[in-house]
Amino acid sequence: NPGNNLHVSGLSHKVDTRDLEAAFAKIGRVKKASVMYDPHTRESRGFGFVTMETAEEADAAVTALNSTEMMGKIMTVEKVCEHPQ
Repeated sequence: NPGNNLHVSGLSHKVDTRDLEAAFAKIGRVKKASVMYDPHTRESRGFGFVTMETAEEADAAVTALNSTEMMGKIMTVEKVCEHPQ
């Protein structure tokens, strides 16, 4: 794992995948962004994942976006903990 996977929590239920991708694209190149939805109600579960192109861009996104406000809620951005092989 190159260290470029981010977990984003504290999201407003109004934030969708496009919003998430747009916020992170201001910092660096986004490979993939996804908001997690409840499979039954289709409502946002308030968190998602973003994969940046590089670990450096992931670090920059954590620095720039952690504890910042998006659509009225403060989001937490942190690297996904990877288990050593």
